[in-house]
Amino acid sequence: MNEKRGRGRPKGAPNKPKMELITEREKLPKNADVYEILCQAELVAESSGEDFAINGLKTFNDTNGAVKAVLQWAFSDRIVSKLPDGKTPYKPNDAPASDLTESALRFEFKKFKYFVTNEVPQTRRETMWIELLESIPAKEAELIDLVKDKVWPFKNITKEVAEKAFPDVQF
Repeated sequence: MNEKRGRGRPKGAPNKPKMELITEREKLPKNADVYEILCQAELVAESSGEDFAINGLKTFNDTNGAVKAVLQWAFSDRIVSKLPDGKTPYKPNDAPASDLTESALRFEFKKFKYFVTNEVPQTRRETMWIELLESIPAKEAELIDLVKDKVWPFKNITKEVAEKAFPDVQF
């Protein structure tokens, strides 16, 4: 009767979702954020095939250049984060809609270079990272915090899909 019990699911277990994803298809506005675009591409790849997802990624990258940058950071072995591993301690933006936040990843993705090089002192780099996460929509911040550690929450958007969508980028 005195059986030894486990301590729960191990960290990173496959049955625990990495992040909550949108599960319904919807028509995205022109100013959709990266999280919404990738969720829709995930659903399209699952239901209609990866060719439609590739087309969607290309189309939305024209209005939101951060899509390509996020995919490159997620899949390129040459890009290594200089930020501490693990979840970043920050206060998620509590704006009710993504278009009501102070900023968005589509405007801030140009700062990515400071997080993967030694151009900036470590304390300044970490401060910039927290400021970035707190200024963008909460779901985008959660996504980019996972990407910094090379954790990818989308199973249908693979490195191969990204390479087909953006053949000009080295992944």
